[in-house]
Amino acid sequence: MPRPRLLLALAATSAFAPAPRTKARLVDRQVRWPWQKKQQAEEGGGDDITNSPVFLQKKVGVLQNELKQLDVDIAAAEAKKAANWDEWSSQIENMRNEFSAVKKRTQEARTRAEAVERAGVLDQLLGPIDNFDRAIVAQKTRADASEGVQKVVDRYTGPVAAAFDAAFEELGAEKIDKVGVPFDPTIHEAAMTDFDENAEPDTVIKVFQYGVKVGDRLIRPATVVVSM
Repeated sequence: MPRPRLLLALAATSAFAPAPRTKARLVDRQVRWPWQKKQQAEEGGGDDITNSPVFLQKKVGVLQNELKQLDVDIAAAEAKKAANWDEWSSQIENMRNEFSAVKKRTQEARTRAEAVERAGVLDQLLGPIDNFDRAIVAQKTRADASEGVQKVVDRYTGPVAAAFDAAFEELGAEKIDKVGVPFDPTIHEAAMTDFDENAEPDTVIKVFQYGVKVGDRLIRPATVVVSM
């Protein structure tokens, strides 16, 4: 009975044999190169769900909802800002005005304090300077002035006088010593009156002693002669 056993062996062998490679199976198992995968992803194919049209459409919807919520939050913040400004704007404006007023008063106080300090320094300088001026005038009128005295006079009327003028300027002082100006009782002190054919009445025609002021603060009025 050899033939039945041979047939059974052949049947068992054919049942476990691999299926023949058809053309369809070869197509499904063909190799996909990287550029082919990239092209397939751009066309919406492949296994990456994040690149599928459905997923991208849902993602766009989520982003649109977030933008709408941002618009709502911004509108709420703007409304709150307007409400707070309506409540606090008057107080803020009052604080600004008060700050400006305090700043102005502080600056004025500082200016007055500086003027007082400068006035004190000038008041101490004026005494010695006046004594020098009187001595120089007296020596100039002397006919028998020695050579040494003349050198002192020349030096005082030159470098020393220039140094005093520079100190006056640095302290912000202004001399009141002009002739030919109208008499001003706020800065002038009339020592006497005199006739002058070339001057209008109430005009300063001579200055006995110059005056000094710092800004609007009068340190000493000018002693003058006034025309009649």
